[in-house]
Amino acid sequence: MDTIHTRIKQRREELGMSMKELAEKVGVSAWQTVQQWEKEGGTAPKRSRLQAVADALQTTPEFLTYGSAVAQVAALGNEMLTSLSTLLTDLERGMVEDRERRRKLLSPQAVLIGAAFDKLTTKRQRDAILSQLQAFEVWEWGELEK
Repeated sequence: MDTIHTRIKQRREELGMSMKELAEKVGVSAWQTVQQWEKEGGTAPKRSRLQAVADALQTTPEFLTYGSAVAQVAALGNEMLTSLSTLLTDLERGMVEDRERRRKLLSPQAVLIGAAFDKLTTKRQRDAILSQLQAFEVWEWGELEK
């Protein structure tokens, strides 16, 4: 199962870093703290420490917390998500009818987001992305049902 615990361990091992080295980089006094972060059922890093863990592992807090698909979308930023949300809202209201107008409204980043979303293979992955859009306050679950 892909959890914050497995992602921390996997990323640390990818970097060839020991638990003790990660503990030192993050500023915790004992490697056993890192051991707890990596253990399924163990404790995850506190929110206040998550950025330091991500920095030490050369990744983002979003990747550690949610996994790669969400991290990729989050890395593209709020501006692109807002652009995509605006276009989707316009499309569902029937305001954008011709293909050329849609192309002008879509930024290259929005096209990338759409393509990445289309590559997601499970409903769980798509729901995770939609949850992130909702968390960024650029998406409402009922928008497509209006």
